Amino acid sequence: MYRPVRVTTTLSRFGSAFRGRDFRYLWLSDSVVSCAEQMEFLVLAWFILQETDSPFLLGLYAALRFTGTLLSPLYGIVVDRYRRERLLRLVRFGFTLSAVAILVLITADILDVWHVFLLVGIVGMARAFDTVTRQTVIPDIVPREGIMNAVALTRSGRDIMQIIGPMVGGVLLARYGMGWSYVAIVAMYLLGVALAFRLQVPNQPVATRSSVSVISNLRQALSYVRTSEVVLGLLLLAFLVNLSGFPLNNGLLPVYAKDVLGVGAEGLGQLLGAYSAGSMVGSVTIAALPRLRRPGVVMTLAGIAWHSAILALALIAWFGPATGVLALAGLAQSFTMVTMSMLLLSVTSPEIRGRVMGLRSLAVYGLPLGLLGSGFLAGILGAPLALALNSLVGIVFGLAIAVATRGIWRYSWGTSASVP
Repeated sequence: MYRPVRVTTTLSRFGSAFRGRDFRYLWLSDSVVSCAEQMEFLVLAWFILQETDSPFLLGLYAALRFTGTLLSPLYGIVVDRYRRERLLRLVRFGFTLSAVAILVLITADILDVWHVFLLVGIVGMARAFDTVTRQTVIPDIVPREGIMNAVALTRSGRDIMQIIGPMVGGVLLARYGMGWSYVAIVAMYLLGVALAFRLQVPNQPVATRSSVSVISNLRQALSYVRTSEVVLGLLLLAFLVNLSGFPLNNGLLPVYAKDVLGVGAEGLGQLLGAYSAGSMVGSVTIAALPRLRRPGVVMTLAGIAWHSAILALALIAWFGPATGVLALAGLAQSFTMVTMSMLLLSVTSPEIRGRVMGLRSLAVYGLPLGLLGSGFLAGILGAPLALALNSLVGIVFGLAIAVATRGIWRYSWGTSASVP
């Protein structure tokens, strides 16, 4: 149960969503699972790169982590119809089983690249479901005026673990090998499942399980999006940043670390940690701020800054400056994504929120496309040029979407989401 309290100071604003018991457990579970995911990404990415020395296969591995994005609209229908906390527990238990399977293969000394591709592809189906569910749960356990704080705190927790996860994963991998690394990963997933069992959603608005077909549900969601310029613009921008921005830390960074900076697993962990540290600073800053009057303007300008930092990174070949630029990229990325999520959750009607968030997760399909394209370009032209092309695509098309959907710029709290 969330206890509304008048927020008057920066410190009290920062932690206001933590007054809700269920949000605390959701935050803890999200953070721990995020740590396990980041450790697993680093360990398996380094394994693929060492075994194949192929940027394209590394991009394929990263893309397989998001195989479920095409099914996200269907997941949204399920999330609208069933108890969301139960779905969250189930999917996170699935993450644990996959990690156990890889640990068994490592212990038996038979782990091969195709094993990784197969298991990561299966888990990718579940990861999209987890994303839709956890995003949809937040407005069920936090009042509308607390959504910005809750989204920022959720992002902060994941960012903190994205600092810890790669650095711990890199150290464990370099010093103790894959086996002990995966023991830690399995333990983290188990803890995340245990925390999810403490979560309850007392007032979830559940859609009727009537004779309305899946196709009709999808048509309802698409019709809703078409009538809301703000929601449409947000979904287009979500697809774009997944295509052009997120390939940096989800696939290209290991290639950049190895080929341009000449560092190993520990150095890669530090680079990923720097990116996540910047992201954490951004999330904490937003959580401490009062309500943003023009969140759409903040989101758009932050997106441009994010892609500009990627362009700067493409021109750098030294470890120290690269970590600083990555921190700035993470900061801008956080401002972009937190304001985007807060806007989308705030302007969407509760009874259709799961289906709209399913469409939002479908936008994540831009990431596997971006990863495959970036991996292909990095293999032929090198990581710096791939980064530069991604940044230019993000800046040019981001400005085009912002101009075409001006409702995002005009939107302020109290404005209807369907402003033309």
